Amino acid sequence: MSWDYFTHARTLELLYHKLQSPVLARYQMTQIELDVLLFLANHPGLDTAKDIVEIRRLTKSHVSAAVEGLSRKGYLLRVRRPDNRKLIHLTLLPEAAPAVADGQANQRAFFQTLEQGLSPQERAQLDALLRRVTENVRQEYLRLERED
Repeated sequence: MSWDYFTHARTLELLYHKLQSPVLARYQMTQIELDVLLFLANHPGLDTAKDIVEIRRLTKSHVSAAVEGLSRKGYLLRVRRPDNRKLIHLTLLPEAAPAVADGQANQRAFFQTLEQGLSPQERAQLDALLRRVTENVRQEYLRLERED
């Protein structure tokens, strides 16, 4: 293969975490706690732990622990709605706003770094290719899940 997917993915992950490390230190939180906050802020309407697990592909136990920690810190409120008492919805509280703003600023810096030197056409091509690769992976994963 002409390039090593795992090396590239890991390099991206390392840069993202390095950019977010000051936020983790400033607000005394874990990476997964910040990931949960940013997911909720960046995906209005997707407000359950199940949404986070399914879309971000994080483990249930890690998301559960992060939600518990964020609730204790006063960043999140867990709400059961009358129409479905089983499902818990997560609401960001105003106390989370500074951490979310700092995390989102670092996300913007991360994506600016990735797109540096790319033309708008190249960015569109890259986006289309990554979507296709992701869909290929998703389909194969689902096929393998059905075999289990």
